[in-house]
Amino acid sequence: MKKYLCFIFIILLFFFKSVKAEDLNLEEEIISFDKINNFSLQGFTTANKYLFMVLVESDDLSSIIQVYDLDTYELVKSYAYKSLGHANDVTYNKNTNKLYILRADGSSLVEVFDGNNWRHEKTIDVKLPIRSITYVDSEDQYYVRTVATGFRLDNKLNWNNKIPFIIGMNFNNDIGRQGWEYYNGFIYYTNWSWIRLGGDGSNIIYVYDLKGNMRQYLHTKEDIGEVEGIAFYNNKMILGFNGYDKKIKFYISDIPSVPEMEPSKEDKEIKEESKSYKIYYIGGLIVIFIIIWKTKNKMCK
Repeated sequence: MKKYLCFIFIILLFFFKSVKAEDLNLEEEIISFDKINNFSLQGFTTANKYLFMVLVESDDLSSIIQVYDLDTYELVKSYAYKSLGHANDVTYNKNTNKLYILRADGSSLVEVFDGNNWRHEKTIDVKLPIRSITYVDSEDQYYVRTVATGFRLDNKLNWNNKIPFIIGMNFNNDIGRQGWEYYNGFIYYTNWSWIRLGGDGSNIIYVYDLKGNMRQYLHTKEDIGEVEGIAFYNNKMILGFNGYDKKIKFYISDIPSVPEMEPSKEDKEIKEESKSYKIYYIGGLIVIFIIIWKTKNKMCK
């Protein structure tokens, strides 16, 4: 068993080394406010021009909904709400104009909020204890994460396809696994190096394509705080933190380009075989054409 785990670890190390890493320079702070009593930031997302977030009390027994205008960075809505669990992640479906909040921490319940008035509508049991969720508009599906495995749910949040699209994400014991969000063909998955469990307090954003290939990972500086999730607005990324200075803060940044994926050995071999086949095919056509042309000339004589 130990040999098997060691083998997996070596493979993972090789894989991670082959992916480009990039440091994020987060200088543009757009929203910052002092923590409210024992409430900390958890899930958030963008809905139209608004940033919708959930603040959760330390015992997860009550929450606060806050909404900011992303054009002015002004608070436009704030109200106390009953427990939303740990509210680990939030996503927005522009087709239904609904917000979906995960209770997480082993729960399979998703709370649905209206995208116009930001009020609770209903609760859905997805029969799967998911911890991250994002709506992928190009597929009209929800991509969700259990602890370390990703699945696809249909547009009604039904678990029809039980085959995961990704497995074996972050085996590290010191990782705080947070929310993820889809943007422009990729899923951006936020993680925090948990200080209390031996981490250094830095943050990593893993970038996956929809086939489950990790294409990139992004770092933030170690002193900024615990990242809780990621969202996108006007072709920019927004990262939200529980800061180490006891402030809740959001930064906006350019989105680094995702590098092209190196073709696998099998893909290269297939490409070479295809290339050889085309050469032989074209060569064969030329030979046949020459034979026909010579035969015609003989018959004419």
